[in-house]
Amino acid sequence: MNPPKEQTSARPALFDRAARFRTRIDCLRHLVSVARPASISVAIGALLLALWLYHLAPPALLGLWLFAMFGLAALRLLFARRFAQHFDETRESQVARWENGHMALTGLTGLIWGLSVWMPMNDPDHSNLLALTVILCGILLINSSALVASLKTFAGFTALLSLPLIVRLLTIGSSQPLMIGFGVLVMSIMVISAFRMHHDTLVAAFNSRHQSDHLLQQQRVIFESVGEGIVFLQPKPRYVAECNHRFAELFGYPLDAMPGMEPWRWHPDRAQWKTLVINSLSVIAEGRPYYEELQLQRADGSLFWGKVTGMAVDANNLSAGTVWIVSDISEKRATQAALRINEERFRDLVRLSSDLYWEQDEHFRFTHFDGQELIKHNLPVTQSIGLTRWEISGVLGVPEWRWKEHISTLERHEPFRDFIYQKTTPEGDPHWYSINGKPLFDAEGLFIGYHGTASDITSRIESEARFRHLAYHDPLTQLPNRRLLEDRLEQSIRNAHRNGHQLALLLIDLDKFKPINDQHGHASGDRVLETVAARLRACVRDTDTVARLGGDEFVVLLSSIEAAKDAFAVAEKIHASITEPISAGEHCHRVASSIGISLYPEHGDNVGALLHRADDAMYNGKQSGGETTRIYDGQRAN
Repeated sequence: MNPPKEQTSARPALFDRAARFRTRIDCLRHLVSVARPASISVAIGALLLALWLYHLAPPALLGLWLFAMFGLAALRLLFARRFAQHFDETRESQVARWENGHMALTGLTGLIWGLSVWMPMNDPDHSNLLALTVILCGILLINSSALVASLKTFAGFTALLSLPLIVRLLTIGSSQPLMIGFGVLVMSIMVISAFRMHHDTLVAAFNSRHQSDHLLQQQRVIFESVGEGIVFLQPKPRYVAECNHRFAELFGYPLDAMPGMEPWRWHPDRAQWKTLVINSLSVIAEGRPYYEELQLQRADGSLFWGKVTGMAVDANNLSAGTVWIVSDISEKRATQAALRINEERFRDLVRLSSDLYWEQDEHFRFTHFDGQELIKHNLPVTQSIGLTRWEISGVLGVPEWRWKEHISTLERHEPFRDFIYQKTTPEGDPHWYSINGKPLFDAEGLFIGYHGTASDITSRIESEARFRHLAYHDPLTQLPNRRLLEDRLEQSIRNAHRNGHQLALLLIDLDKFKPINDQHGHASGDRVLETVAARLRACVRDTDTVARLGGDEFVVLLSSIEAAKDAFAVAEKIHASITEPISAGEHCHRVASSIGISLYPEHGDNVGALLHRADDAMYNGKQSGGETTRIYDGQRAN
């Protein structure tokens, strides 16, 4: 299934929404930042215009107009001050209110500017009106740069300033004012078009900056979460430009003490540092990574073996600096010396691998992956873009209830840890992964997706499976031990009770086994026990259980029988099979068996009772000479 095209864009969808909101905030901040000089300019411009109109317009009306302009300039100054004190960029609704408030003040200012053409003037040839029109066009042009951050605000200012002027010109009958009005309209359209181009450029610059910040944040997460120490070195006097927490921890220094530190402090002597610089210089200058294993020194003077990897930021300009990665390999070298194992194999065992970083949108569809190529190839991640986790093909090992629980957690927008599933690699190898995730929210607290890590835990899962097998099976015969037998017997009792049928328990003790151990050793005895275990498995059904209690005692659980004669039939089959000769090395051995039988529900309704009474029956048979089959008769042997 091909991923949706919108999910394969360079920027993840969950980032786009946050970036647009940040750009909106940046535009609003830009508008308010020019509000103070713009207010002063409005006041000065209005005063100059009033002085020019002083002998042309009625003083009272001109004073009222000037008062309105001064009042708007003061309100814009007050708006900028309150914005600095009360603006909260985390609340999207508040951002909208501030935007609308600024637009209202700006639009009202444009309207008052435009109304100046309606002042009564002694202007028979309309020359003063023409001059006033030119002044207003200049004001419009000046504000196109001051309001470049908001297309809506500038459009409102332009419309409210131009409308009174155009209407005024249309009220004059001569053709000259009409031509002037048409020119004003054309100029307004041109100014708005130019404004739109500059506005788009500004918004694109803001978006580009936010995208860069997002990428830097992701790289910072990876930089700080890797298991190796990383340091960025520059030529003196700066030396250490930056390092991660692991690097400072590795050498025993506080992180804030690292910037500017001389690199030779991390070496037993300064000569080793100079040798490292000389040996690595030619390799790094060719654009290749340099590797070396050497002893390094911590802040307290203690030494450790480290593997260092260095590479130039720019091979053509070494003054740009170098990046070095340091891993503590002391334990690895000690283990190699003690165990004498292959160096490359041991490096593979102890080499740390980075987790896979992933992101999802608000619909839980994968939008982005980053990490080592090997784990990206094994999953593989390219086929997961645009899909939810439960839509990915080939995911195994997750029961239905676990999927429901996981999806419920996602829908509640809660973090989750250790969601484990199995997936086969493209080469056909099954791998287990542990997934951790955390919800993402925008500045207003709205859910916008998830991000997290995926770790390959195949080795851990396989180890746990081996330990579980050892805990419930006999190490010699690989048969279930007493613990697993009791668990299966409890399940069989519940099943028999529910379905109304019988079950039988056969306790088997080997006769003539002790002399084999005494005369031929425990190795021969072990071979006999292994052979007996195999023969017992062959005597019963797949639904039955054969277990070893210890020593030469075995148990056969017949999970469902019709009558006691069925248990006796199996017992006879076991006798015949066990008495067959058993080869162990150069010798051939013969053993026999004593079998005690207990039935559910006749002889007991719990695990302890059935085992105890089968043992009583077997013991009675032993006292009679062995090689017998006895069923519990209610009389305990003396």
